[in-house]
Amino acid sequence: MRLWHYRLIQSLSRQHLLGQWRECLAITGAIAKHGAVNHATVNRLNDFSLEHLKAYTQLVKEEMQHRGYKTSEKSHQKLINDIDYDWEQPIVYQKDQKGTIRLENGQELYEGFHDKRYLLQNLYMMQEKADTQQIDAAVWQGMVDSLLHTYPELDNIR
Repeated sequence: MRLWHYRLIQSLSRQHLLGQWRECLAITGAIAKHGAVNHATVNRLNDFSLEHLKAYTQLVKEEMQHRGYKTSEKSHQKLINDIDYDWEQPIVYQKDQKGTIRLENGQELYEGFHDKRYLLQNLYMMQEKADTQQIDAAVWQGMVDSLLHTYPELDNIR
């Protein structure tokens, strides 16, 4: 299980975006069943309100819609049942020019978790996927390019 850094959602490959949707549904299922997640890469979610997960799930869904991918009514009902998230009543958030997402209460999405360090960890994993042809080089390049306005130092990661 992994939630890619929220700044990467818009540049994930098709495979990774659809995988991220499945991860969101698996995580919400774990929360519904056990009251929390219990997996090393996502245990930090337990430190945040469900509003963060709802907003993250909404970001994934919005990117899927943007690309023309469909989500099922079954997924919709699952999210309602699991975490009381109805995508027909969207989570309010603000996105600034640098791509920082803030929830309605002003807190950054997964603040202290989806930080620069985690972003770099995610990028290095994606770089390895590009180096081993698991993702297209253009996808990798687009990922880095989408972050350069916020993190110009990433120019040397290519």
